[in-house]
Amino acid sequence: MSDTLPDLVRTGFHDGTETPTLTDASASLSAGVQGSPAGPALRCPTTRGAMNAHPRVVEIGAPLTTTDVADVAIGHASVRVDRRKILARLSSARAVVDATLRSGVPAYGVNRGLGPLRDHEIPAELMGDFQRYVILSHAAAIGKPLSRIESRAAVVTRLNTLAAGASGASPALFEGLLELLLRDVVPVIPDQGSVGAADLSQLAAIGQVLIGAGEAWLPGSDEVVPGATALAAAGLRPLVLEAKDALALVGSNALSVASASLAHRRSTLVAARADLVAALTLEALGANLSPFKEVVLAARPHPGQQVSGARIREVLSDGDLAQGVRPTASLQDPISVRTVPQVHGALLDQLDDLERVLEVELNCAPDNPFLDATTGEFISNGNFSITNIAVSFDALRIGLAHVALLAERRVAILVRHLRQGVPLAEQVQRVTSATGYVTPLILAQTASALVAQIKHAATPISLSGTTVGDGIEDHASLAYSSIRLTEATLDHVERLFAVEALLAASVIAVATRSRPFRLASPVYRLREAILEVTRRSHTTAEVVDWVVEALRREQRGDDLSEMRAPATPPPVSWFDRDVSRHDQLH
Repeated sequence: MSDTLPDLVRTGFHDGTETPTLTDASASLSAGVQGSPAGPALRCPTTRGAMNAHPRVVEIGAPLTTTDVADVAIGHASVRVDRRKILARLSSARAVVDATLRSGVPAYGVNRGLGPLRDHEIPAELMGDFQRYVILSHAAAIGKPLSRIESRAAVVTRLNTLAAGASGASPALFEGLLELLLRDVVPVIPDQGSVGAADLSQLAAIGQVLIGAGEAWLPGSDEVVPGATALAAAGLRPLVLEAKDALALVGSNALSVASASLAHRRSTLVAARADLVAALTLEALGANLSPFKEVVLAARPHPGQQVSGARIREVLSDGDLAQGVRPTASLQDPISVRTVPQVHGALLDQLDDLERVLEVELNCAPDNPFLDATTGEFISNGNFSITNIAVSFDALRIGLAHVALLAERRVAILVRHLRQGVPLAEQVQRVTSATGYVTPLILAQTASALVAQIKHAATPISLSGTTVGDGIEDHASLAYSSIRLTEATLDHVERLFAVEALLAASVIAVATRSRPFRLASPVYRLREAILEVTRRSHTTAEVVDWVVEALRREQRGDDLSEMRAPATPPPVSWFDRDVSRHDQLH
């Protein structure tokens, strides 16, 4: 596929640089990050934003984590491949494919067709044409393109499972996928088509680019071009697929698992942000902090509950409220205030369980048929079913909905404080004389609308599948749909948190006018950032987007005074949006 020796690869991307490296034992992918620990500031290869952590190296064919997938996909990690070991494993498995072809023993997808045509023999003279037929006949995905990050994550995920050698894929297929990653040839993958029983139609979009069809982003550019053009620009030639290669590519859940890994990463960040926003409201309300004491939470020692409580104590630790200097407003606050560790903790425990599921999927051999190297046979199986991921994400949305329900109730309390704490005449005068932004109190209705969508999305979608494949494929997990629905839910949750934070900052501003008190450091920084936000825009939609960004930056430990504007997604490559969703490095 490459015009150069496979052991000497071009590793730079996004900026057109070239970095020849490596021995014949390994290949690596430059993260495209500029500078060094002693040199200029590190830059994210997608947004070019300054990074506050150094890139890592992730090894393909070794245990992969959800963080690994996200970091490589975003460009904050490089990949290393022990090529001798992996190619030896693939070549050994490939010998089984060749033996099966010679013997004529029926094997699904090797010398027999797929799905309803599983018992139809593939004529030897059509074996090459059959590979192209599988790719083109499965390229049924539709909809808007997924982000480059999601496409790259899918390639990384499939490379890692192919490295197990249980698919029967040719070394050339592995090399071809690796070259796409190394040279930043990113296939355009439409966002609709998978039912969670192998991402057939969307992985076929990757296959199209490999064979010189389909569409891809031009390396180092936001321009979408024909697949053959993108390959040529990267110095690559279309790949000639060998027997079993087409099924080895499309017959996996690489996109679902990759998307799940990114969604897990983002959900973990959002869950931590939930504690930050709740702490801001606790400060605003002068809440009783006794429910957050370590001794109380340890009496019911669920791990997530302990983590959530500890985060809130840390955020509030140096303020007058936590120090006991400022009196609490009530002996016992509403449930939406005092059960934050329990409800947020339930979400954190779900995320821990989901991480274990995903790490199995990232490092397994999920192929049907499974190639048993010890016996030299292909075994039909159901390992393409990822119902555990589908059910986990259905449950995750329920956990997110409970967190959102608490946030919406706290929004109502904050609005009540603003209404009751400021006389009507003053509210009218403030609006009529205002030259800047005025926080609308009917943001409570906005929060209600958001939480209604979040609750609706919490309905399990994994039970909604239908029978396909001429009645043969009569169950599907709908895992991919569950993951996409969760991503949409996270959008709503982040906006809901921004509404709560905006109102909490407003309550603090009112409270400190009559009785100044020392705020906890993170609360003070956020309050100042939100006030600055309201000076930049008079439009609530823009203000809320700014507050979302302020919360992300505070969580990452960035300088809020240098906060960049919320990204407006370009029409095709939504770099800024997706990096900021999944990233905490810059």
